[in-house]
Amino acid sequence: MYKLKKDIKNYLDLHPNVKRRVLSLLFKRKPYQTRLKGIFWLITILPKHIRYGIYLSTRLDLVPFNKFRFGKYAKLEKNVVVNNGMGDVIIEDEVQVGIGCVLIGPVKIGKYSGLSQYVRLLGMHHGIDPIAPHHHLPCSTAPIVLGEDVFIGTGTVVMGKKNGETLTLGDYCRIGANSVVMDDIPPYSIAVGNPAKVVRKWDFTHNKWVKVSDKPVMEISPDLVAPLK
Repeated sequence: MYKLKKDIKNYLDLHPNVKRRVLSLLFKRKPYQTRLKGIFWLITILPKHIRYGIYLSTRLDLVPFNKFRFGKYAKLEKNVVVNNGMGDVIIEDEVQVGIGCVLIGPVKIGKYSGLSQYVRLLGMHHGIDPIAPHHHLPCSTAPIVLGEDVFIGTGTVVMGKKNGETLTLGDYCRIGANSVVMDDIPPYSIAVGNPAKVVRKWDFTHNKWVKVSDKPVMEISPDLVAPLK
């Protein structure tokens, strides 16, 4: 089945007129209205994804040619938006997604991770040139991957990299509220701010969080130190 979907997707990419026609059957007429047509969504998408853990108020803008995976004991709270139109959305086991979050693929969230309220994971970029209406400008993917047991605070925005490379938040990252993440964050670290910077790392030797200094540590060669008399 996966190979068949991939073959269909490749065919549509090579035949833009056919692709445009297929998309017109799936989506509403205006190009900036990305929600699926009601009848298509009701018949093909909704029955597949009605399950424990997804609130009825969740908006699932899901297309059949990209993946949407929802793990065991995961939860999508009220008014969450999930859109896999640009790429796969993978939610692993025991992931908690808070009220009002927005997930635009390609996005992968590792197991045990948690998103507080109104977090946005944006795995794409759109053009900004003033040559056409904004909803006619091309978009590009910018994948986002969250490791295991990552927690992201309220109101944080995680934006995929402009160059299209994968942005990764390592295992056990902690991102402070209202931060803007635009680059990789290493595992076992705390990052805050706009743009988000690492302020603490976990010290496995002493089992505690330690501050990360902004100032480089100067190393002095023993040859330059005068011997004590």
